[in-house]
Amino acid sequence: MTLIKSISGIRGTIGGEPGDNLTPTDIVKFTSAYATFIRKSASENRPRIVVGRDARISGEMVHRIITGTLMAMGCDVTDIGMATTPTTEIAVTKEEAAGGIIITASHNPRQWNALKLLNSRGEFLNAEEGAQILALAASG
Repeated sequence: MTLIKSISGIRGTIGGEPGDNLTPTDIVKFTSAYATFIRKSASENRPRIVVGRDARISGEMVHRIITGTLMAMGCDVTDIGMATTPTTEIAVTKEEAAGGIIITASHNPRQWNALKLLNSRGEFLNAEEGAQILALAASG
């Protein structure tokens, strides 16, 4: 299965080769790009990112990679654990966070997972913001 990259995030089946499926390497790459994007626009030195996830088997692994990468990139993390997409969106505004990541592949089969990216309003990124993150990820 091909790794799918879009303005709302990335998704794919867990495992396989980097750039082909959703691997730990891809998760670090796109989380780092998102953290760089957030840090450029945030007023805080250590912007806060809310992270929530669904109950997929791969969720805990993906969660650990994301939270570790965000902290390594200079962000503070508010971990809300297992949460729905709307709960994570609301938590971003309630916590006055700079953004959020939802770990869920929604309606896709259980072997899939995804990173869905939110702005400081708890909304999915717009096309311009998503394109900036994809460009940051592509530039390495």
